[in-house]
Amino acid sequence: MKIRKLETKDIESTVELWYNTSVIAHSFIPTSYWKNNKESMAKIYLPESETFVYVENEKIVGFISMAGNYLAAIFVDKELQGKGIGKTLLNFIKQKRSNILLKVFKQNIQSIEFYKSQDFNMVYENTDKETGELEFLMEWNGIKK
Repeated sequence: MKIRKLETKDIESTVELWYNTSVIAHSFIPTSYWKNNKESMAKIYLPESETFVYVENEKIVGFISMAGNYLAAIFVDKELQGKGIGKTLLNFIKQKRSNILLKVFKQNIQSIEFYKSQDFNMVYENTDKETGELEFLMEWNGIKK
């Protein structure tokens, strides 16, 4: 296991991990939405964010992307979820930040429960403009409950 900064050669496999995981975790959003955002993810979002990958046996199995104090993405290979990879990535970022904000879809209960278990608190509920789905803004402020 190794966490390292995203490199250009990692982008294609990281986008595939993001896409495959997003389709499953967000079954309430049409697959076309994720497909239509693959190019933006590869050419804009990943290159412009601070992204770290979790590598196991020379394969990227998870990643986390930050835009300032905003957690823009955290994804773990569906076959390896529940094995501590997401928590490890989040703890890695928590060591670099004193405050983290994120948005999570209200229907993504598994992720909401994960963030709550990692000391994130609900700030407010909102409607995502692109999908029309309800989402929560959650925050971690470096203080344990």
